[in-house]
Amino acid sequence: MISSAIFERKAITMMGFLLIGLAMGAPMDPQETMTSLNLGNSRQWNNTHSPTATQAFGGDLTWYETGLGACGWFNRGGDHVCAVSHIVYDRANVDGNPNHNPLCGRPIHIQRGDRGIDVTLVDRCEGCGEFDIDVTRGVFEALGNLDEGRVRTDWWWI
Repeated sequence: MISSAIFERKAITMMGFLLIGLAMGAPMDPQETMTSLNLGNSRQWNNTHSPTATQAFGGDLTWYETGLGACGWFNRGGDHVCAVSHIVYDRANVDGNPNHNPLCGRPIHIQRGDRGIDVTLVDRCEGCGEFDIDVTRGVFEALGNLDEGRVRTDWWWI
């Protein structure tokens, strides 16, 4: 009897968290519309089908030591990979498992002045602002000096 009451409380708590999570993904503005875009289909990642492909985002560029990322892949410091903010990453989450996020593997172009580089999204950055992007040492070195630590950049989905 006691164990079934404990199980019931845990089940109710889990359902509450699930509902809160679903509600957080819903549009806040009644004028905002949600569109369905299968980000796992690379044919939709071009300028004619992806609504964000031509939109540049400005934010801080930082670097981090890689390893096992939120997408479930292991990367090294020389790989051309990145992490987007937890805000952007979590907004696209489909089932609560970060490994199933449709943004995983999505290509991004990062531009800093006259230097640009293409990277693959493999991770989530908890400490980043909404449009900040965190990259590996190798990517950061291609765009600037590691000693700079944090610089302004533009990036967009490709």
